Amino acid sequence: MRKRFMKLSVLLIVTVFLVTGFSSAREEKFSSSIFTTDTIGTPTYVPHEFEVNMNPQQNIPFVGKSYLGFSEDLGFSESSGNYKAVNRLGYMGKYQFGWSTLNWVGIYNKSKFLNSPVLQEKAFEALISKNKWVLKDHIDAFDGQIINGIKVTESGLIAAAHLGGAGNVKKFLDTNGQDVFADANNVPITKYMQKFADYDVSSILPDNNARATL
Repeated sequence: MRKRFMKLSVLLIVTVFLVTGFSSAREEKFSSSIFTTDTIGTPTYVPHEFEVNMNPQQNIPFVGKSYLGFSEDLGFSESSGNYKAVNRLGYMGKYQFGWSTLNWVGIYNKSKFLNSPVLQEKAFEALISKNKWVLKDHIDAFDGQIINGIKVTESGLIAAAHLGGAGNVKKFLDTNGQDVFADANNVPITKYMQKFADYDVSSILPDNNARATL
């Protein structure tokens, strides 16, 4: 009787060990305090490091008329701030760059451009530098003037150049507002001159050799 009791006790202990061990293994395999497949609510957006460090003095989105405000507002106007956006005409990224403009700032890989928000921001800065260089004499000559009811400002001219090219901005100024270029969506450069007037873009210097590099 005693032997039988001992056997039953050992069998019970082994059974409990196997059951708890298997359960623990299953828990370890299929469960985790860090990862879960059942997420409740909307996933949190985690910003890129460059977004966090872009302007430590400002609290996004309250960036006002700073350079960051200019870039965010223009990017929203172009693509709702979508770095992956490609429109029907093939313009790409947050700032809707055309292929020739990408080449102008030293980018020759569309996939790399679309998949790198940092590269897109650098391309935008390089384009501003180049447009500032092309327009520097006109900015000096016309800044603060009123042409056809539109106040001419450096940031407004840079935004207009982004939309229609620096050459068409020059034509507008040289013809005293008679030659107004409009893009493929029939948006005139004067709209961007008004919408993006009086931003502070002084942190980006004129540079005809500006290139976007990581």
